[in-house]
Amino acid sequence: MNQAELASYLAFVVSVFAVTNPLVAIPVYASLAADLPAETRRRIPRRTATAAFVILATAFFLGETILSLFSVSIPALRIAGGLVLASMAWSMLQAQTSRTRHTREEAEDSANRGSIAIVPLAIPVIAGPGSISLMIIAATYPNPIEGKIAILLAVFLVCISIWFILTTAERIQRLLGTTGMNVVTRIMGLIMLAVAVEFMTGGLAEKFPSLM
Repeated sequence: MNQAELASYLAFVVSVFAVTNPLVAIPVYASLAADLPAETRRRIPRRTATAAFVILATAFFLGETILSLFSVSIPALRIAGGLVLASMAWSMLQAQTSRTRHTREEAEDSANRGSIAIVPLAIPVIAGPGSISLMIIAATYPNPIEGKIAILLAVFLVCISIWFILTTAERIQRLLGTTGMNVVTRIMGLIMLAVAVEFMTGGLAEKFPSLM
């Protein structure tokens, strides 16, 4: 892997981390798991990380096939994905959780069912519309087998970080506090907004080459 490829790969890892933004899951996890037994709470981070990896890997391998079934073009997906990311990024820049990730109704439903590891933590809080769109778009670029393995490895590393962050959620909350969490969320939102702009400009250039 040359220097340019390494830089591109590291940028993708940062993009995946910014879009999934595991820190957003901390308050959701803390509020929904507060009344659960300690043993149940310990299992949730591992199940959440595993489910998120499966969802994102499935989007990477099957997303393009699903698009073809609905006759959706790749440029249109890049524009739509960019708009979704931009919407989420705007909420994050204001230190808020976008409703595309999670709603109060979903939180109440999940708390009643006791299945918070999969819903809402894995989907839609972590593997939400933005991260799923990112994986589908990544699959549309020409990648040799080594590139596909590298992308899956990037997702795996991010999911490991998700497990670690949720495992240490209480300590992270105490360490960063509300202000620190908001600062990190805004930084992630800025990165996500830049990724969204790249997606939209790339999609518009392909869809309307004469205008670009």
